[in-house]
Amino acid sequence: MSRIFVGNFDFEHELAAESGTCALRDGPVTRTVEPAASDRDWAWLAIAQAGDVVFTADKIDKADFSQLAKLGLPIPDFADATSEASSIHRGRLTPWGWTDGARELASARGWECVAPPTEVVRQVNSRRFRYCLEREWQIGLPEMAVTSSLDELEAIIQRHGNVPRGWLLKANFGMSGREARRGRGARLDDNTRNWAQRRFDNAGPIIVEPIVERVAEAGIQIDIPQTGEPVLLGVTPLLVDRSGVYRGSRFACPSGETATWQPALEIGLLTAKRLQQLGYFGPLGTDAMLYRDDAGNCRLRPLQDLNARYTMGRLALGFRRMLPADWCGSWLHFGEKQLAGRTIDSWINDTRRLLPPEVCLVFTSPRKIGSRSPLHHAILVMAPSIEVLCQCESQIFVSLGIGE
Repeated sequence: MSRIFVGNFDFEHELAAESGTCALRDGPVTRTVEPAASDRDWAWLAIAQAGDVVFTADKIDKADFSQLAKLGLPIPDFADATSEASSIHRGRLTPWGWTDGARELASARGWECVAPPTEVVRQVNSRRFRYCLEREWQIGLPEMAVTSSLDELEAIIQRHGNVPRGWLLKANFGMSGREARRGRGARLDDNTRNWAQRRFDNAGPIIVEPIVERVAEAGIQIDIPQTGEPVLLGVTPLLVDRSGVYRGSRFACPSGETATWQPALEIGLLTAKRLQQLGYFGPLGTDAMLYRDDAGNCRLRPLQDLNARYTMGRLALGFRRMLPADWCGSWLHFGEKQLAGRTIDSWINDTRRLLPPEVCLVFTSPRKIGSRSPLHHAILVMAPSIEVLCQCESQIFVSLGIGE
């Protein structure tokens, strides 16, 4: 059966919602059964097969991916929500993450829907759940805490706020760096107090963590079946720019590149089994981080984040099918701002001249989404060795103004 992909990328916001609205952001987000306008729906092509359908809010031209097709990637169909074509497809819904809105969309469109229980999805995607696993397995950062009120939060900050690099507040639901607040010192400023109070009112507890010196991060990609053992799909080292913003994932790295993450793989599979026992099945991505403690020692935090949904790292693994034997790759993401007025085609041509001739550089995002130019771009870099790949990534980051 073909899959119908829906990118409900505000997944965590909907999980936190009550009565169909969510006040996590500065203003309510109303849930709808139709997909919200997104600049990244096309990203599903990384794992899609021929005959699959990507359901989009705006029109995407399949011809924009002709170079990927020439390299052997099967290109799915794109059906926008207003077209007649979108009503004739039948298949199984595959959302970014399972929510009531995703289920309602499947019901309204007549698609097959095989999903874990909503309450389980909400539980395992909460940051409190991940915090509890870290405490239970004694693998978290020192001086972590969970708080349920502003008074509790202020008491924790007063006692432990004077840590060398400052502290980080994480709302109960959020993705990547979103729904988090950084600060220093033993007191909350008024903006942070107001931010925290809104999160307590609408999303539940707030996790407090000391900020540590990041060395490296990686995603552990796992599939959890309804029955049977969870399956480790791969490790995708995360790439960030000089500001710490996520810029992509590596995939198909040699074993020497991923050996460091072995303890995190074990924790990831242990996490997957716990989620399966609770009733969750589907994609799981856990993030691990290497960091330096205050004494300068390198340490591993094997469960920095837990995403019981698809992730960009999980999608990146789909490009492995395009690689020649023993090659590796990275899927890099950047915005229109980084092009600094250049067209994407002129930037691609200029960048290719900077890279070794054997390296393959492919544009993987559309030229247009509906009538507008996309704000988000992505390229695929394929190289014969991890050393060459790392050099290419550095050169690309410099050319975009986001590298050293």
